[in-house]
Amino acid sequence: MTLAAMLLLSEEGHEAARAFLGVPTIVWQFLNLGLFVGLLWFLLRKPLAGFFKNRKTGVATALAKADEDRRRAEQLSEELAARLSSIETELTALKNAARRDAEAEHAVLLAKSQSDADHILARTRAELDNRVRAARAELTAYAGDLSVDLARELLKKNVNADDEKRLLSEGVARLTGAAKS
Repeated sequence: MTLAAMLLLSEEGHEAARAFLGVPTIVWQFLNLGLFVGLLWFLLRKPLAGFFKNRKTGVATALAKADEDRRRAEQLSEELAARLSSIETELTALKNAARRDAEAEHAVLLAKSQSDADHILARTRAELDNRVRAARAELTAYAGDLSVDLARELLKKNVNADDEKRLLSEGVARLTGAAKS
């Protein structure tokens, strides 16, 4: 075969490939595509509709659940913030009450210790006064005894028998003169 014959056959083959039953190939391709898409639509319409319906329902349910969870989380957050604020307020009140109680306890203890100190001081003063009185009485008695002893010794040294007789007679005269009056 010659080159010209081959070319001729090739052109006829191309033309034959470009048309089938007198209709261009592109039309057949669109028709084939349309039939394929139509068959797919016919076969997959119900399952895909159910799938997408279920998917839409699932997404809507998930969105509703997420919205509910978000709303519940916000509510819990508000409750926790309120509780935290309440706890902080209570803590501040407890600290203030403890401080006031400690100050009151301190004042009570201070007053009690001052009262105890005053009582001990008064008791100590009274005991010291008693001891001073006892010491004075003892000292006075001792001084009296010492004076009597000293007077005896002086009398023994300075008074002789004549002085004793004279003192005795003067004492008797005084007693008799006092008895007569």
